[in-house]
Amino acid sequence: MRSLMRILRIYRPGIVGLAALLGVSFIGLSSATYATSGGNEDAQNSLAKAVEHRSRGDARSARIELMNAIKADPQWVKARVMQAETLLKLRDGMGAEAELQRAFELGLERAEVRHLYGHALQLQGNWNAAKNELLASDIAGAHQAYAARILGRVALQTGDDALATRAFDRAIQLDSSDADLWVDIARFRSGTGDQAGAIAAVDEAVKLDPNNIRALQYRGELLRFQFGLGAALPWFERALQIDPNDVAVLTEYAATLGDMGRMTDMLTIARKIISLDGRNPRAFFMQSVLAARAGKYDLARVLMQKTEGQLDDVPAVLLVQAIIEHGDANYNAAIDKFQRLVSLQPNNRQAQNLLARSLYLAGDAEEAVDLLKPQVNRSGADPYALWLAGRGLEAIGERRQAVRVLNRVAHHDIGKKTAFAPAIPLGVLRAEAERAPNSAPVVIPYIRALYDNGDIANAFVKAKRLQAGNPGASDAHILVADTAMALGNYDEALAALRLAKQIHFSESVMLRLVEAFRAKGALQQSGEVLAEYLNYNPNNVAGLRWMAYEHLETENWDIARRILESLRKRIGENDALIMAGLAQAYTGLGQSEKAIRAGRIAYRVQPSSPVVSHLYGLALLADGSRNKDAYDLIKKAVTITPDSGLYRRSLAKARQALDQEKGTKES
Repeated sequence: MRSLMRILRIYRPGIVGLAALLGVSFIGLSSATYATSGGNEDAQNSLAKAVEHRSRGDARSARIELMNAIKADPQWVKARVMQAETLLKLRDGMGAEAELQRAFELGLERAEVRHLYGHALQLQGNWNAAKNELLASDIAGAHQAYAARILGRVALQTGDDALATRAFDRAIQLDSSDADLWVDIARFRSGTGDQAGAIAAVDEAVKLDPNNIRALQYRGELLRFQFGLGAALPWFERALQIDPNDVAVLTEYAATLGDMGRMTDMLTIARKIISLDGRNPRAFFMQSVLAARAGKYDLARVLMQKTEGQLDDVPAVLLVQAIIEHGDANYNAAIDKFQRLVSLQPNNRQAQNLLARSLYLAGDAEEAVDLLKPQVNRSGADPYALWLAGRGLEAIGERRQAVRVLNRVAHHDIGKKTAFAPAIPLGVLRAEAERAPNSAPVVIPYIRALYDNGDIANAFVKAKRLQAGNPGASDAHILVADTAMALGNYDEALAALRLAKQIHFSESVMLRLVEAFRAKGALQQSGEVLAEYLNYNPNNVAGLRWMAYEHLETENWDIARRILESLRKRIGENDALIMAGLAQAYTGLGQSEKAIRAGRIAYRVQPSSPVVSHLYGLALLADGSRNKDAYDLIKKAVTITPDSGLYRRSLAKARQALDQEKGTKES
């Protein structure tokens, strides 16, 4: 330790307290290791500066000072080992391996740093070689907890949950005070569906080390998943206060800003990422998304090419690549991308619909219809899928079927994800569920199949059993809610949804809470749920749509108008319900000209919709100059939905206005 104490004396007395930060880089290294060099004065000064940077969490600046130390004394093993450790913090496995190899050449015993070498191999995806290092019997006791943690990462990345469990359990036994360990455990638990356990683990990491950047980053990621986009930002910003140049945090921060619609801010961060890491694929991807949103498909393609194929198997990237091809009318290329996306996410309705649209535009309407049949042939189908299937049926000459399908679009039946029928027979699903009754991935498809077959009571019993065995899985609570609502038990559904909300306040949970509260007549609670969700997800279309509808119901016309106008700007005028809602809002505000214009657009988009016909008719009725047209439209709504008391009352008002108009003319 003589050379280390010399460093501390040369730099300044106050740095002595930083010695502990050297950690595994120096503790346990034999004196024989340093026979080659003890580090000259310039090298020691640079290393001391690196230690100070590390104390502030600034690994990038530490790396530069260590480069200076190595340049000043290339034979100094200590500097190379610390550089390897710093590079590991920066996720540069190849660079860390190179430094360790050079240290071996200078006389460092491999057993001294197997934990670091295994980590370097893990970062490079060299799983088997990493395991060999991390399972070696000669790892020093001081480094065994580190090795067990990295072994857990290898197991996690290779899908070996049993090995991951054993490795992380051993790491906890050896050193439960390691914040990095609890971050890895949180990722493991999240991957197995235990969201509550993941949250508890990352909270422990933050408690152990409030300035641990990886812990702050992952807490932000979990909060983004748990509550929404806005909840994550303070955690990313807190991490960036510690290290403004941490690329991993910057990447998650930029992605979150982009999803929130803050595109200018996202672009600024993406450019900073590229300045720090000129080959960062996610930064180029984010820029490509921005270009595609602006319709600049050539630029989007160039930016996507700069990802060098590193993200080509990521669903979000496949989606954007397909949209770029679709936007340039390269429908066959778009079909290839969308097919790959659907193979990765078979229950992704958006991907199915976009694939069907590409097939239709490429002239293969029959295949488009076949693709949509599983969704269309049941209640709860996506309205766009129904519309697209109807157009496809028209194209292949099946006009009678097309009319039936297009008529269903008029009823605005949104439905739920559970409307998907499993491809596996019910008997097979039952057998698998009986063999593993507490396994969520096995039992959930069986419960959904029971639900789909109408055996709601049995599905509810099975869902309750699954919920009891998987309290940390959001999907288990959602299944209880779905089956309970189908049985009309809204209190049970709300209790389950509150548990799901604590784990993952997703759009689907929000919509189910709104549905359950509205079914009970609790409009205030429904509005509170929407407000809370939109606080974290201010640009969510489904949430904004429902918020606007609730303001229409309570006659807060101007608030509803502002929300619907913002949606109109974002998604255009082809959404009949948004335009009909605007017609209603402008009617309430007494702005009949704007109301009629919005109603006319809505009616052009969906003339068979009773909702559209009714609200367009009311806009005309309020104007007073086209009472006959108003009467005809409202009568059409009554004809389509004869059981609606609201439509019948509106029809009586229209008849009265028409009669008064005739009486005035006759007199």
